[in-house]
Amino acid sequence: MKKVLSVLAVSAFVLTASSVFAGGPGKMAAGCPDACQGQIDDLQSSQAQQNEQLGAHGTQLENHEGRIKTLETPPYDPWYARVGVRAAWIDASYEDEDYSSDVGFGGALAFGRQFGDFRAELELAHQKTDGDDFGYDYDIKVTTVMVNGYYELPVADAFSVYAMAGVGFANYKEEWDDGYDDDSNAFAYKAGLGVTYNFASNMAADLGYEYLGVADNDTTEEINGHNIVASFRYKF
Repeated sequence: MKKVLSVLAVSAFVLTASSVFAGGPGKMAAGCPDACQGQIDDLQSSQAQQNEQLGAHGTQLENHEGRIKTLETPPYDPWYARVGVRAAWIDASYEDEDYSSDVGFGGALAFGRQFGDFRAELELAHQKTDGDDFGYDYDIKVTTVMVNGYYELPVADAFSVYAMAGVGFANYKEEWDDGYDDDSNAFAYKAGLGVTYNFASNMAADLGYEYLGVADNDTTEEINGHNIVASFRYKF
């Protein structure tokens, strides 16, 4: 009986060694037909494809989670600084005589904060124009300090349209060749429309029209300003 068991043990060892030297699992062992090796290769290829699909699904899941987190995040409400340039002209009336200046230029500095689609700011602006009416040359200078509000409406990609309004006060100066000067402070207001382009989350440019009204003073009965404004905003 012991001899029989010894023979079986030796036979089992020989078969195991043959499998190992043939390359182990996944390799065609001695006596394995081509069809058997083909099935093994197909299984390995199918497993690789499944692993690739699982990886793609995992990436899609991460993207969806990122979008959900973005939607759950409160709107980006940064402070911002704005610098602007403008083309400006003035329509005014003096003793029932209307006159209009030539196109002049000006600039503005503002500091504000954005609240979603709405933003509010404090603005300091200055503009200078000149003209020739009633046989005399004159200069008009207007300096304003305004509190402005803007409402932006996104329309496509990085573009938005906006409406704005502001109130404050103006220092209004007229200097005429005939020696007449007018230097007064008055209530001022303005309103406008424009378009915004957002270069990035922290940079934007505005282009629009603003109407500036200055309250009447003792001599000038009506003062209307018109501005084409181009601005750059940096958010922080």
